[in-house]
Amino acid sequence: MKCYKHFLVAVVFLLSCSSLNDVKNILPRQSFLKVDKTLEVTVCNPLDPHQCLTKKMGATGSGVIIDNSGGGSYVLTAGHICHDPAIGRVAAKVKKLTSHFKVIDLKGHRYPVEVLSVNNELDTCVLYVRRLNQPAVIISKKGPEEGDRAYNLAAPVGIFDINMVPILEGFYNGASQRKAIYSIPAKGGSSGSPILNHNGELVGMVSMAFTYFSHACISPEHAELVAEINKAVERDKATRPKLTILHRILLLLRGI
Repeated sequence: MKCYKHFLVAVVFLLSCSSLNDVKNILPRQSFLKVDKTLEVTVCNPLDPHQCLTKKMGATGSGVIIDNSGGGSYVLTAGHICHDPAIGRVAAKVKKLTSHFKVIDLKGHRYPVEVLSVNNELDTCVLYVRRLNQPAVIISKKGPEEGDRAYNLAAPVGIFDINMVPILEGFYNGASQRKAIYSIPAKGGSSGSPILNHNGELVGMVSMAFTYFSHACISPEHAELVAEINKAVERDKATRPKLTILHRILLLLRGI
């Protein structure tokens, strides 16, 4: 009888240990993208217009593939990454301002993007990326409940490399002022990163971090986020040209 009890304890221990590592099988790592935005600013001396200085500035964020269509993918990221009013104010005061906006997948491949929709109230942005053919995250039909464990794939302060993306976790704490609060660490670079439930399904997106407490973050509420995603994607699909059979064959031959 004693041996039998020890056997049961061993089985329970092994099962509990294996379940702790199950997260690697449910997180959609291949759907994650690092967002890279570079600004090239040229400023000239007002007393000598020929005396100019050009400087590059960079900003990083995160994103996730939410759908595939037409030989490319739709990507969700934060609205303030796509549209920053401060950049517009700077552009009016300099001679030249050039923006380079790309996403980088886990294989290290870079793709230029097309901005489809920006919602400043929700702080969401939906992009279209041609020739990007990675699997899309599954969007949860149900929002989280208080106390639910949540996972986050993000590139805080630009931490990211080929086949390496930080995996963070926390809990859904509830909503405040129409914003969802998660106890997930976040820093600059986390903006736009997906928040996932225990099934690896999208339930939120990191929009902001608290200035004096970086161990919690803010996300749009689930229902509003899903509605905005569906609206932006469906509107673009209705106008985007359909691929011909020949184009589909060429994309398959190219592995796109």
